Amino acid sequence: MSDKYISKEEVKKIADLANLDISGEVDKLTTLLSDTLGYIQTLKELDTSKVGETFQVTGLTDVFQDDSKADSLTKEEALSNSSDNYKGLFSTKPVFKR
Repeated sequence: MSDKYISKEEVKKIADLANLDISGEVDKLTTLLSDTLGYIQTLKELDTSKVGETFQVTGLTDVFQDDSKADSLTKEEALSNSSDNYKGLFSTKPVFKR
């Protein structure tokens, strides 16, 4: 796309607001952003009057694990391979020397 939708000065200002160092990349970024805005202009030409609004396109309704109770280890089974435990809890050597 050859039409310029955004100027170099606008790209520099956006980069400054975003605290980005784009030195040496201004021309490239100007072209890329102009191309992106050009594609958006193309999409604006489409007739979407018969297309319903959507916020989700995959059809998934619940991607979370169910809350059913699963088999798990008893406390004794969990501690059975522990090299050291204290009052029914796992025990480790201290990390910090105080």
